[in-house]
Amino acid sequence: MNFELTAQQVELRDAARKLANDVFKDKAARWDREEVFPEENKKLLCELGYLGLSIDEKYGGSGMGLVETYLVIEEIAKVDLATALIVHEQNVSPRIIATYGAEEMRQRLIPKIISGEVECSIAWTEPQAGSDGSAITTSATRDGDDYLINGQKVFTTYGDRADLNLVYARFGPSKGARGIGTILVPKDSPGLTVHKIPYKMGVRGASENELFFDNVRVPASNVVTPGDPENSRGFVAALTIYNSTRVGMGVMALGVAEGAFELARDYMLVRQQFGQRLADMQGLRWMMADMWIEIEAARSLCYRALAAIDAGKPDPCLSSVAKVHATEMAQKVTLTCQQMFGGYGYFGLLPLERMVRDVRMLTITGGTTQTQKNAIANHIFPG
Repeated sequence: MNFELTAQQVELRDAARKLANDVFKDKAARWDREEVFPEENKKLLCELGYLGLSIDEKYGGSGMGLVETYLVIEEIAKVDLATALIVHEQNVSPRIIATYGAEEMRQRLIPKIISGEVECSIAWTEPQAGSDGSAITTSATRDGDDYLINGQKVFTTYGDRADLNLVYARFGPSKGARGIGTILVPKDSPGLTVHKIPYKMGVRGASENELFFDNVRVPASNVVTPGDPENSRGFVAALTIYNSTRVGMGVMALGVAEGAFELARDYMLVRQQFGQRLADMQGLRWMMADMWIEIEAARSLCYRALAAIDAGKPDPCLSSVAKVHATEMAQKVTLTCQQMFGGYGYFGLLPLERMVRDVRMLTITGGTTQTQKNAIANHIFPG
């Protein structure tokens, strides 16, 4: 068991760290303040090949593992979660297509997603189907050579700008996970209406949207994972890829926590109160030590879970453990680091105020903490 990064991984991580600090760091407040998508950042990410890190080279990707992919995402999340989310999201949908889509679909779409020519959102959550993803009611009904899509999705990240929506739908009459599959729906499809959800608390550079499908006609060739009313294969197939998304939320939270920690550490080295540096006060030193312990534990859990996926042995329970620990840890750490700045930390002139708001999302999206704990408990008490 080797916990050391390879020379290639270190080089990749350091390059991402330099990019984040030199280019993304000073722009991060803008996306939050103006609630706009980091368009220029995405263009640069595409040029550097970061949107295809985990995709096979034959489709234009870099062919790296998830460990390498999230080493990059972690570094970017330290300074700008909105930009880190671009790399995360645009490495998930093409992986689903690359793993389960028809070869013609793979060759046609994946290079365009990696280059940034095409954006693809994931439309899964519904008003009555959040953490319980198998409760969706959006339907895909066969009509000749097409499918008719009817239903509603909510909290679809980038749904207002995506060229394609990877829609989870129910193929025929069924209940639970049986019959669920995925199908690509183009943004200009007649009958598709998109509404941006306002007043987002954090990560404001990434919009969340409602999608309404009213007899939206889509060619049958757009099916990625077929839904069979007799079994749950279509649902489980996409969910297998989604497990890495769950760990990814933990890695992004880890990055935000590290970024907040570094800000607090640097401030404590120069800030003086009662005739001494904050860094010399035992109570505060212990608080920093406690946070470091939790950060290191989250790092080990997240990368162990990613390494298992890369090795072809995904562990859904470990993925849930990693997400819960890392996201809950990051909430506590960002709040504690904000406290180190006193009154200054409460204002948006410093990144801490934004980080506190941003990281809150990660305990919810990708399956709430409580849902993950249910999955962990099911592992403890099988059957």
